Amino acid sequence: MKSSIEVAGLIKKYIEGKISSAESVQLNNWIKEKPEHETFFKDVLSKDELFEDAFLWVDLQNKSQENWLGDLKSDTLQKIHKGEIKPIRRRNKNWMYYAASIFLIASIGLGIFYAKQNTPTEIDAELSSVLPGTNKAELTLSNGKKIKLRTDKDGIVIDESLAYSDGTPLLSISESELSTISASIHVPKGGKYQVTLPDGSKVWLNSMSKLEYPLAFKADKRSVKIEGEGYFEVTKLNYNSKRVPFEVISKTQTIEVTGTQFNISAYPDDLETVSTLVEGSINVHTSEGTWNLKPNEQSINNGIKVIKKEVDVSSYIAWKSNKFLFYETELRDVMKGLSRWYDIEVSYQGNIPSTYFYGEIGRDKNLAEVMRMIEKSGVDFKLKQTGKTYKLLVIQ
Repeated sequence: MKSSIEVAGLIKKYIEGKISSAESVQLNNWIKEKPEHETFFKDVLSKDELFEDAFLWVDLQNKSQENWLGDLKSDTLQKIHKGEIKPIRRRNKNWMYYAASIFLIASIGLGIFYAKQNTPTEIDAELSSVLPGTNKAELTLSNGKKIKLRTDKDGIVIDESLAYSDGTPLLSISESELSTISASIHVPKGGKYQVTLPDGSKVWLNSMSKLEYPLAFKADKRSVKIEGEGYFEVTKLNYNSKRVPFEVISKTQTIEVTGTQFNISAYPDDLETVSTLVEGSINVHTSEGTWNLKPNEQSINNGIKVIKKEVDVSSYIAWKSNKFLFYETELRDVMKGLSRWYDIEVSYQGNIPSTYFYGEIGRDKNLAEVMRMIEKSGVDFKLKQTGKTYKLLVIQ
């Protein structure tokens, strides 16, 4: 701890607006040492009495803490320059505004100084140090409960209660609660998870995805909402001899299905929502109309118009089998997928031409192994690390 004389000098400089960044740090540390220090400092700035800006404090470390402020005021203050006792004086309103202004300016300056001091340094990093994503998700219930799901499990099941897909109990919920509670599961960057819905339908969620759903569907209708990417395996269900529809709502469309398998990619930062049908049949409803898809067909919806085409579905659903499969995949689309799975930021340097990739590699590989395949195209990369954040720089 600093001596009383040193602290007095710091407060004097602070009031005069002459305190340096380093001295601001010292003063701030002293204020945080004890509640009494903070109280006294606020008294100096906010009350009607102002200690003379050239004062010394008597060392009060051995005095009773109960009367700390009273002792400080009664034992203070002698003039630094003349060594004389100087009485406390009243300050006018102008001085109060002045002190408040100085306090605000100094606080802002101190904040900027701390921000600069705490800014991590950017360093070169090895690609092999970036590991692939894992099972990772958070479950939020409408009753306010939040649960970080276990990383050693790959999915959850909603039946009479909530459990992991291997049967491990997750949360006990009464039958009456099931019909009133909804849930959302959020998969962050570098994560994946699986959900088995109340009707037995399964959803595989890719990185940076969110699924909202009820813990119990209505008898005649099943509806969920998705943001990001998910692969759906929908169970056929009948009610009163009629097929119960299943709908998937995303940012610009609603998919209506009766029993089928399909993939939907509807990330908020993508310009297009891409729906790819694997088997069965789906209807894609938008503000512009309805499009029916058959197996190996895809709809691309940019919010204005919808394009339907035939595709090889393999590359669009490979992620579900934990693979990257590139087939005429443009560089920026490749990088977007890597960014989400490896939890990295991607930036570009120079004029990056349109480059297309072909190949397959497991998503369980570290980043270096994936980039070795991509480097064969002649594109160079650098990996930078700032704190815990990795940034991949694509160079041409």
